[in-house]
Amino acid sequence: MGRGARRKLPPALPKVERVELKSTHLGLRFIAFVLCLALGLSALGFGIYSLLTTEPGWARIEATTNEAYVAGDFVFDYLLGEGATAQRKALTTLYTQQCLDLGRLFDNTQTYEECPNNLCYINTHPGEAVQVDPRLYGAFERLEKADDRTIYLGVLEAYCLNLYFDRGTDPFAEPETKDTLEQLTEFAQTGAELELLGENTVRLEVSPEYAELAGELGLDCYLGFGWLQSAFILDYMAEELSSRGYTQGIISSRDGYTRSLGGDVGPVQRSLYRWDGERAVETGRQEMDTPVNAAAINGFPLDGDEGQAYVNQLALLGGRAAGVTETVLEYSGTQSCVDLALKVKARVLE
Repeated sequence: MGRGARRKLPPALPKVERVELKSTHLGLRFIAFVLCLALGLSALGFGIYSLLTTEPGWARIEATTNEAYVAGDFVFDYLLGEGATAQRKALTTLYTQQCLDLGRLFDNTQTYEECPNNLCYINTHPGEAVQVDPRLYGAFERLEKADDRTIYLGVLEAYCLNLYFDRGTDPFAEPETKDTLEQLTEFAQTGAELELLGENTVRLEVSPEYAELAGELGLDCYLGFGWLQSAFILDYMAEELSSRGYTQGIISSRDGYTRSLGGDVGPVQRSLYRWDGERAVETGRQEMDTPVNAAAINGFPLDGDEGQAYVNQLALLGGRAAGVTETVLEYSGTQSCVDLALKVKARVLE
């Protein structure tokens, strides 16, 4: 007989003596049935009540539809108070809608019927005057005022992401793609220009040479906010939530941002990392007495990151972030995530 797992036999059960219940006990049987039914319904009701009822305290708020894809980049914790159940329901509805609206607005790869003139629409209609959402126009104005050209790195970022997910390596360490990366970096400086025409109207101009190279790569996402996208989304989201009276929460993103809604909910911590040559190692934690807004950048991938945040940062800085071996962090109780991100970028590029 071959070796293998021993067959499991069911345990022997004690012999049960069957007792016939007389018809005179039918009333007792009915009463027992009613009691069991009542007990079962009570247990079911309590279970449903527990599922639908939320106690005051910290709760994780999550989007209720997969269409709100940007919610996968965020973690939203809120300190619920009186009427926690109703508060959580309202927060979930509002947060889901914000993720849908802002995700569609800043998407540079797809258009939506609900958000017709988004970033993708501008990318696919160069040379045309396009009226956009005031929030998108405000983001363009903010970066123009800062003399920051991050939005022109859209094709470079998409190319880097494709390389990373195809090969699983640092895109800027691939010798055979060096020329293409250099060309895309140069075109980001000289090959595209977004004109702000006022009244929330813009026009994208792209050079023929840039359009030709982008066409060869199968990419037309000239504009993209890269690592700054989460910063803008969190700032806009926090403004909306706070204006509705929801201030006791913190939203963080996997690519390095933390955004407080303004309320004092106690101390918070942030992890700091360094690159030891092979992997990211946590070196310590920054503890703040009260919630603050923060932006952090790592020039290396973190465990569970899937590489995307890391590649976004590389593309954002044109490859310069590869020299960053420790977390670069800026935080403030008053400055926005966008302001802090621009300060981090300036420090890295010094």
